[in-house]
Amino acid sequence: MSRSSSGSLDMVGIAGAVACCALWGGNAVAVKFVVGDIPPFACAGFRFLIGLPVVALVCLRSRQPLWVAPSLWWLVLINALFTVAQIGTFNLGTNLSLAGRASVLINVHPLVVAPLAAIFLHERLGPRGWIGLFSAALGVGLLLLSTYLAQGGVVGPGLLGDLIVFASGVIFGFQTIVQKKSFPFIPPITLLFTQSLVAVPLFLGISLLFEGGSEYRFTPAAMWGLAYQGLAALGICYSLWLWLLRHYPAGRLATIAFLTPLFGIGFSRVFQGEPLNWPLLASATAVGLGIFLVSSERLAPRISTRSAAPES
Repeated sequence: MSRSSSGSLDMVGIAGAVACCALWGGNAVAVKFVVGDIPPFACAGFRFLIGLPVVALVCLRSRQPLWVAPSLWWLVLINALFTVAQIGTFNLGTNLSLAGRASVLINVHPLVVAPLAAIFLHERLGPRGWIGLFSAALGVGLLLLSTYLAQGGVVGPGLLGDLIVFASGVIFGFQTIVQKKSFPFIPPITLLFTQSLVAVPLFLGISLLFEGGSEYRFTPAAMWGLAYQGLAALGICYSLWLWLLRHYPAGRLATIAFLTPLFGIGFSRVFQGEPLNWPLLASATAVGLGIFLVSSERLAPRISTRSAAPES
């Protein structure tokens, strides 16, 4: 039963959702600590390798199977390929960009999900949602334009990195729809475990072929960054999110997601010494506002039904 019979968030729910936003916001910073010593695809492979035992434990504690029927492995493979494409491009783009900008651009994925859900999942998107999409588009456009102008009007590594991270956010949006379509056949935590299990050798194989194993340097900074990605951002954060979903409506939790890019910018300033400027802050505000508007509108039809059951 939900902790909140009215479908609202209490202080525990708010604190838990904010903690998840903070952990997700720190992921780009952790990637920056790693990719200087371990190439992007290898970084992703080691991240999931570290996180697999935690995900397996969560799966067992949730009484969900660790395996799927042979007839469903094609579905696992599709989700694993999306994972490789999404995380691989995120790490690659973050390596070329800055952690703060990457934190803003990767968080376009809820805004990609909204129109796709309207098409494939028949979820309504009304005026507030479209305003949110427009706000986020302005934020992304401002960030890319500021990078372009800062590079003297040429497409340098920074802008290329921004575009790759933006592409990763778009892929993440499509991946979310594919995952939702998969959940009737494979439970969410089982899907996360099995797709991660398949993704690890894919990541490391791509790394050995194109990045070279001799480039791996397991420095203290890289190890701490990998530990954060595998244990905090994947294991602990996902476990906390599942607990929140069992007790609170997913729509309510999603309205707090606008904090994620703001945490990312703050952490990038503190731990990477990245500069704060008005285009970055304005972009994060516009994207965050877009996330809030889209999430709150998608919640509205659910509130009108007055259902107290948590969404999952």
